[in-house]
Amino acid sequence: MTQQKLTSAQQKVYDAILWYVNEHRIPPTLSELAEKLSIGVNAVRDHLLVLNRKQILRYVPNISRGIELLTERPEGVPIYGSAPAGHPFMSQENMVDTFEVKKYVSGSEDLFGIYVRGDSMKDAQLGTGDLLFVDPKREPRNGEIVVAAVEGDPTIKRYYRDGNSVTLQPENKKYKPIVVGRHDENFRVLGVVIGMIRALDKKRIDELTGFRRAS
Repeated sequence: MTQQKLTSAQQKVYDAILWYVNEHRIPPTLSELAEKLSIGVNAVRDHLLVLNRKQILRYVPNISRGIELLTERPEGVPIYGSAPAGHPFMSQENMVDTFEVKKYVSGSEDLFGIYVRGDSMKDAQLGTGDLLFVDPKREPRNGEIVVAAVEGDPTIKRYYRDGNSVTLQPENKKYKPIVVGRHDENFRVLGVVIGMIRALDKKRIDELTGFRRAS
């Protein structure tokens, strides 16, 4: 049940969204909701607009799977892949899985996970498929490994700040460091890496994530 008074029809729409998110770990499209509820897409859209006004969920029209539940959180911390064009990296649509890690790792309520892609951090013993746990509320210190967004793309590097300049340093000599302004609008630290799980079965990781990882 929700915290707001809903009509029977609105409750059915909400319950269908909740079921879909729990089953698939991503929100449904309007067409998928319409099929499950046996109603038209326009009727689904109208219900979503009402639920958005009642602050039961956040609905962004004209975006596939542009639904985010506000009164329910998935179990475990969210694990994100690489952001598709036009979507923020830390969006529910970009969530590829969840993992219950808080009994093992101490971090903020906004802790999230991300898979490593590529070899830019191989000398830090981070390889493709390794799962990193990231705390977005922790202030990065020089030398710590962070997940940062540069021009909208997530990247994993060591963080070094010198005045108003930030260097994102790879741990592989064949890659050059990324130097950005601390207040550059196209740069943002998404969080500090506080833990990891080593990937041993690379093929299985590829099947689970569809290669959607950050380098």
